[in-house]
Amino acid sequence: MSLPKKIRKYWFRIDKGNLNIRAEQLRTRMEMYPSLVLSQVALEPLFVWLLWSHAPHDALLLWLLLCYVLHAYELTRWTLYRRLLETLDQCRSWHRHFTFASVIAGSMWGAAAVIFFPTEIAYQSILICVLLGVSAGAVTMNPVHPPTLIGYLIAVLLPLIARVFYEGDTVHYILATMLVLYSIVIAFAGRGLYKTFILSLTQRFEKSDLLQQLSEQKIEIEDAKMRLEIANLVLKNGSDKLESMVQERTAQLLHRTEEIETILALSSLAETRDNETGNHIRRTQNYMRSLGLRLRYHPRFKDFLTAENIELLYKLAPLHDIGKVGIPDHILLKPGKLTQEEFEVMKTHAALGGNAIAAAEDRVNSKSVFLRVARQIALGHHEKWDGSGYPFGLKGDDIPIPARLMAVADVYDALLSRRVYKAGMGHAEAAAIIVEGSGKHFDPDVVEAFVAIQDEFIEIAEKYSDVVGIDDTNQKAA
Repeated sequence: MSLPKKIRKYWFRIDKGNLNIRAEQLRTRMEMYPSLVLSQVALEPLFVWLLWSHAPHDALLLWLLLCYVLHAYELTRWTLYRRLLETLDQCRSWHRHFTFASVIAGSMWGAAAVIFFPTEIAYQSILICVLLGVSAGAVTMNPVHPPTLIGYLIAVLLPLIARVFYEGDTVHYILATMLVLYSIVIAFAGRGLYKTFILSLTQRFEKSDLLQQLSEQKIEIEDAKMRLEIANLVLKNGSDKLESMVQERTAQLLHRTEEIETILALSSLAETRDNETGNHIRRTQNYMRSLGLRLRYHPRFKDFLTAENIELLYKLAPLHDIGKVGIPDHILLKPGKLTQEEFEVMKTHAALGGNAIAAAEDRVNSKSVFLRVARQIALGHHEKWDGSGYPFGLKGDDIPIPARLMAVADVYDALLSRRVYKAGMGHAEAAAIIVEGSGKHFDPDVVEAFVAIQDEFIEIAEKYSDVVGIDDTNQKAA
């Protein structure tokens, strides 16, 4: 790929072919916009106060006034027009606004670095730290609109680097070089966050296409069902063998229609999306199957863990976090650790998933084992053995068996998985946490099964790993 094409990739072209994705990016930016502006409003007077004894007061106050004029315009436009993000022209208008406003805001900080650059090295260091913090905040809080991010970083860091270099001594040359390296690193970090966000959006719209295909398939199945019912009537007085074949085929189609209706009910929540990888789904499916096979002859589990139900657990494991499609984007896709308030919102995904599947049960109006087990997994996989879990605080055997197995599979995979705000653990460390949770978080018998088959868990994690290998794969839990 040539350099111009690489640049165009992040130039945020908007046309009819990508309007849905671009509009969603801009909506995400719109949700964060007031917070970004207000953080600047709070930070700017502190910056003026910091340099009050090192720069002309009139110049500092004029700089602050110009910043506040810009922010007043930004907040006014956001208040009046924030809902206008539907048409091609509206999206392009907001794209231009975000880009120019960020360049102007960044230029104000860049100008401050040049005009108010202190003579004392200590205050120079403080000023540099403030501007680096402003730049890093822009990357972490706004990875969804590359022109805004790139324009802001250039406007802030380029004047700062030039002003440091202008001092003309060895120490400042070294500082300028470090700032250049910092700029490169932070640009690559922003690029990585942007690629992750775009991947999530693409997966979301792929799910929408799948929903449409399933709807079309349902129509075809209903049509086939009607034709078979007619055939049933025609063959009513015919061969017993033919009648039996028609009835069997009709039952198969009815069962398939029930499952299609279930998937449609769950996919109807696709206004938002999860950010998990496909390999997370494959790993948890296989963890569930391995635990089920290990426990199938256990006195407490043998009545439920038949061969048919074990296969059902394997098929239904991907639905454990279906409720996350009802969590707002700014929480579900947040590139960092959640606040307590945000975590309380995130916890509602279990109830959301359970309610969605319960609605599907009402639609098909049958006692479907398929739907019942799916609901138990989605609703109960965050319950804890000692009653401290959510959403209902169930305790001990009151927690359904599918949810107890899913709890171990999901927590183990979460511990091994790398996130923006944490590194992935090795198997030994994750297994030790599972064992420690026996009788508190997890059913002790399920933990005992996990310890007995941990080699299988390691093999599954390796086979479907998001990265090459996992740490400590040769180590076992005590």
